[in-house]
Amino acid sequence: MDLSMEVSYTSHIKKGIIIAVLMMLLNVIGQITELIYIPWYGFLILSVFIIAAFGSTWLFNHQTKGFEVFSVILSHGFKTVAVAIALFFVYHFIAMHYLFPNYVTHQIGLLQEEAKQHSEAVTHLPADLNRAKQIWMNTQLAGTLILFLLAGGAGALLAAVAVPKKYQQTTTE
Repeated sequence: MDLSMEVSYTSHIKKGIIIAVLMMLLNVIGQITELIYIPWYGFLILSVFIIAAFGSTWLFNHQTKGFEVFSVILSHGFKTVAVAIALFFVYHFIAMHYLFPNYVTHQIGLLQEEAKQHSEAVTHLPADLNRAKQIWMNTQLAGTLILFLLAGGAGALLAAVAVPKKYQQTTTE
């Protein structure tokens, strides 16, 4: 009996890491080129994530030659998505706090401008700018987590439903 933790070629961990690195790379490119300030760029990253979740689940079915049941395919897709989201969440936290803090400042500035356009009082905001940044970052992190969980789950579910299966139930009498 081999007790070593060997990661197989069908590993959800490897696929999750690849997906997370891809999303991180897209985010870094967006930050450096300032495309991240354009609303559609966030949807681009989300779309790539959904396609990657779908593709990794489809790949798992291909690697197992279609002989796995729906529940195994779906759980593999969910585990892959969970790994990718966990890594991306940590990256997103670090990026907002340390790597790209100007992004947060820029977004808070946009909120201030929008409040001024709607004639809302923003007199207390400059004194509480750090608190506003913290609230905004927490909201962003929670929103990212929920959105990517739903989107990744949908991608994995769609792939689990769509993949061709060769599995046949056998009965014993």
